[in-house]
Amino acid sequence: MEIKTEIRYRAIHVRVLIVYVANVPGAQDDGWAGDWAAYVVPVSGLDHKSESETWRHAGTKLREDEGRALWPRMAADFDSAGIQWRP
Repeated sequence: MEIKTEIRYRAIHVRVLIVYVANVPGAQDDGWAGDWAAYVVPVSGLDHKSESETWRHAGTKLREDEGRALWPRMAADFDSAGIQWRP
């Protein structure tokens, strides 16, 4: 199964990004709608676009209620599409 990963970020301070990462199935659907999570990421503040990729090694995963509070519209869209929070 092909998985598409969507990464979006928002700066809440010049040195702090909030990043969400959503994984959704590609062309083949096996019943799994996808999953998502949100991370807080400390950055140097030089280039947020490239720094957003550091969530993998420098990010701290937020609790679901925190992720939903910071990304309310995305959470609602994910809920509508059946995309679950990644445990």
